[in-house]
Amino acid sequence: MSPLEFFIWVAAVLVTVFSSIENGIYTSICASLALLLVRIAHPRGYFLGKVTIQAESPDTTGPREVFVPMEPNGVTNPRIKVDAPSPGIIIYRFEDSFLYPNSSLINSTLIDHVKAHTQRGRDMTKVAAADRPWNDPGPSAHGAAADQEINEMKPILHAIVLDFSTMYVELIL
Repeated sequence: MSPLEFFIWVAAVLVTVFSSIENGIYTSICASLALLLVRIAHPRGYFLGKVTIQAESPDTTGPREVFVPMEPNGVTNPRIKVDAPSPGIIIYRFEDSFLYPNSSLINSTLIDHVKAHTQRGRDMTKVAAADRPWNDPGPSAHGAAADQEINEMKPILHAIVLDFSTMYVELIL
């Protein structure tokens, strides 16, 4: 399933052949645990866009919209044009588990995307530097007025849609 898991298997077989079965088992367990921790700490996720498709079967009527990752990652056909969702709407699909160790990274990813693609909520051109929040870097090198013009060209944030469709949830009653 994964090339990294294949290399773990090869390493375990080589250690078993040239050392002992016990060392081969320890090698595979330690390498698999390290891979698991890396995958938990850095989960995969994608911002989605929509593609309109027309089915070629007689029992379906009209086109339908399918949501696929916006960035080309080798899964989507490069000739298909992926449209961004409506302005001010952000759709994010989780590919791996959403856990406490990786929640901060996912939160930062979402916030950075929102800051880059939507309007700031407050006009900061008339706010003094001493009255800014501690984490506000202030105006850029272009100046506050230019920053405000760029900000006004962006859409207002209406919704963030979190798509958990690829995650498995088990309820124990």
